[in-house]
Order: sequence, then C-alpha cells, then structure tokens
Amino acid sequence: MPSTPLPISHSPDDAAAGAPRSRRRLLPGASWFGHVLYILYCLEVGVFLIFLPWLDIWDNNYVLSRWPLMQPLVANPFFKGAVLGLGIVNVLIGIGEIAQIRKGSKGFFSR
Repeated sequence: MPSTPLPISHSPDDAAAGAPRSRRRLLPGASWFGHVLYILYCLEVGVFLIFLPWLDIWDNNYVLSRWPLMQPLVANPFFKGAVLGLGIVNVLIGIGEIAQIRKGSKGFFSR
C-alpha cells in the first residue's frame, strides 16, 4: 500500500528551522522579554550551582539527615566539582545568549 506524502508548510518558521543559528531567531515564538528572563534564569542557576557546593548548607540539609548514606557522595570533591561545572556551563549559556541578542539587535545595544 503506497504511503501519501505529508503536506509541506511554507511558513517562515519552517524556513528558519533549517537556517544557520545566526539567521534564525533565538527562541522561536518568544518575545524579547522572554529572552531576558531566560538569560537571567541561566545566570542565576549558574551562580547558584557554582557557590552552593562550597557552603555549609550543602553538608547540613534535610535530605542528608533523612538519608545519611548519601553523605559520602555529596561530600566527595569530584561530585562538588561536577556541580560547579554545571554552574559554569549555565553561566556560559547565559553569556552566549547575551552575545546572540547583541548580534541580532540591529544597533539597539551597540553604539
């Protein structure tokens, strides 16, 4: 039984989906305010994950009091370094999104 081809949509978003990242919108369908919220979220989570493993609350919290067998994993410096690495990645994503907005701003942020 032959299959019927799917209809082809000619909307601008379909054309942008295959375009290089520099030519398409940052987040399709999102507003400029949404981009700013996303950037703030990435930066906030990143800074939180960078500093949290080295604070006292990391070792003394409710989860560890309920499951003390997790203490060796959570106190492991390699695990703390992995969490710090995730924080750095989040900060870099936020900075990359700022650069992407600046590149596509058509002079609003530039002098």
